[in-house]
Amino acid sequence: MEAESELPQPPSIEPKLQLTRKQWIGFPIMLAIPIIALFGLFGERTALTRAKSASLEVAVSYPEKFRYRQVQPLHLSVRNLSAQQLDTITVSVDTAYISRFSSVRFDPPAKKAYAIELTDVKPMESRYIAVELWGQDYGVHRGTIVARAGTDSAVVRFRTFVFP
Repeated sequence: MEAESELPQPPSIEPKLQLTRKQWIGFPIMLAIPIIALFGLFGERTALTRAKSASLEVAVSYPEKFRYRQVQPLHLSVRNLSAQQLDTITVSVDTAYISRFSSVRFDPPAKKAYAIELTDVKPMESRYIAVELWGQDYGVHRGTIVARAGTDSAVVRFRTFVFP
């Protein structure tokens, strides 16, 4: 017991924060990521765009932003604005856009490469197409959808950002 009392007391040292230059840069970035996530920057977002021609109206609800390897829908609505029944409306989705995704599914199914034919569309009737996209490549992917009936067509342009 006597030996324990003879030990010297530890010196008092004021604590101080010492960070390297890389730590001073990295620490605020590490703090910023969850704060940015709370404001929804990394969240999913959908957008709506429309195009109109003399006899067609096309509305596209598409994923504007989503994460890699998530599944998101793309919905199309095609409407016959003419006073006559349209025999065939061909809706084509840009091959360059679709190739950036995997496990792509169309409903109704595409018979040709990313082209769907809607037949016997009555005046003022709308038809719907659903596409399921699975994010395969990161980055910004630009796409075009063309709805064509005879010589008339409506073109919709959009973009999707897939982030890691």
